[in-house]
Amino acid sequence: MSLADATAPFRPTKKRAETEIGLAIRSLRPYIIAVGIFSSMINLLYLSSPLYLMQVYNRVLRSESIPTLVLLTLILIAALLVMAVLDAMRAQMLTRCGILLDEKLASRVFSALVQKSSRSGYSLGALPLRELDEFRAFVTGPGIHFLFDVPWIPIYLIILFLIHPILGVVATVGAALLLGFAFLNEAVTRKPMDDAQAAARRSFVFTENIMQHADVIRAMGMQSAVERHWQGSRAGMLVRQAFASDRNALIQAGIRFTRLLLQSLILGTGAWLAIDHSISPATIFAASIIMGRAIIPVEQAVTAWKQAAAARMGYQRIRDLLNEIPESDLKTIVPTNETVLDVKKLSYRAAGRPKPVLDDISFRIGEGEALAVVGPSGSGKSTLSKLLIGALEPAEGDISFGGLNYTHWDPAEFGRITGYLPQDVGLFAGSVRENISRFNDTSIVQIMEAATLAGIHEMVLALPKQYDTMLGPGGLGLSGGQRQRIGLARALLGRPRLLVLDEPNAHLDVEGVRALSKALFLIKAQGTAIVVVTHQPAILRVVDTVLALNSGKIDKFGPPQSFAAPALPS
Repeated sequence: MSLADATAPFRPTKKRAETEIGLAIRSLRPYIIAVGIFSSMINLLYLSSPLYLMQVYNRVLRSESIPTLVLLTLILIAALLVMAVLDAMRAQMLTRCGILLDEKLASRVFSALVQKSSRSGYSLGALPLRELDEFRAFVTGPGIHFLFDVPWIPIYLIILFLIHPILGVVATVGAALLLGFAFLNEAVTRKPMDDAQAAARRSFVFTENIMQHADVIRAMGMQSAVERHWQGSRAGMLVRQAFASDRNALIQAGIRFTRLLLQSLILGTGAWLAIDHSISPATIFAASIIMGRAIIPVEQAVTAWKQAAAARMGYQRIRDLLNEIPESDLKTIVPTNETVLDVKKLSYRAAGRPKPVLDDISFRIGEGEALAVVGPSGSGKSTLSKLLIGALEPAEGDISFGGLNYTHWDPAEFGRITGYLPQDVGLFAGSVRENISRFNDTSIVQIMEAATLAGIHEMVLALPKQYDTMLGPGGLGLSGGQRQRIGLARALLGRPRLLVLDEPNAHLDVEGVRALSKALFLIKAQGTAIVVVTHQPAILRVVDTVLALNSGKIDKFGPPQSFAAPALPS
């Protein structure tokens, strides 16, 4: 990693200063300045050891003064103790900087990740948050210490020049060679390391996808084939990492050789100068200590090259994510009691598909009305449901609820008055209570009301810990029907004004279908506007209107009676 790359996030250039990451880092400037001051004091106090050595040789041994030796030793102990305290405080301050940086960016990255996953229609995984952690750990951890120590390299070299010009020349040439190796390491390993990081990301995403669908893999005898594919992906990652590591190993070997040779040359040069009576014998060892300290930042830079590469790539990907999903402007919450869903000339296009998924869709439902959306697979039903709850943005047309266009609604407020049950119910690791309450601080009375409305209160009471029963990811531990009914209770929480259900009876038994119909009749009577995506004709007795989709267009629109039962999609 080059010094330019390492310091780039800290430089307040006009372009970077406007990015959210740049602004977050700039907010840490007071702490970074304090760390810089501590680093300067640490480097200054480091000179206490060579000075002590020179004073012992030049004064104590000549004068044979024990009090002088004791006093010098006490001064050294005090200096080293202060240096240790400052070093600990520097590390603690950088840790606090990491926490502050996380507070400023983690929620934003999480929100952007959720929004992008929602828009994409598939999970992007937690990799961007992991990359944020890598970036944060590097810019506020030990890996960044060399940035504060680099300015002291010329200072140490100047001290060696002051001791004797020949020592300064030898040290400067050696330091230049080491810095050259560091820049060469960056040049020859950056591309292979970036390729390795990209391959690691792909392997991680593929592995995460495998684990999400392990039951399918086992049930259909796919494990061997999938494992071969996984091994091929992982092997490609390891080959790239090995190629980059091999290059780095060669350069590190060159650096170690140069460092050891330089330290030996400093000792040899010092001995020659001492023989020539140009310096004292003690100066030989003092110069060696100073030279050793001068080259530490270079070694730190090379040692941290992998972390630096991961941090750089993480920074770029997080920056791109936040630029792609800008922070939404605060919407004005306009109180409205109108319960009307109005869809006008709605169209939606998916990337990579020449034809629109939905094209020129218009309908209107009001308070206490229910609309069923039917059609063959691939006709756009689920896409329409996601548009209606605001998870996707239309390419053309308008959607409004309560007289307000969706773009004018505050997302949190709209979510509060909306209930949604997707095909994949989307339960989370947590208790039944938390899942029904949408992980909000909702009273148990409201939670039980929603559960009773969904017809699952008795079912929940039969669970081991009732509403406090813990569920695994995706509702692990429950049957498909139980998951769907808990998802329905979550959708009904707070008696929403708009309810969108996507195949709500797909996994329900007869009792579950009966409870669903009862819940829809009740919520409809309370004035909720309902949209139900379904393949099941039985649900049509609850609705007022049916919208039939075919290839993304409205094929038929009218009351349920106008749809012959045999013609309904199944």
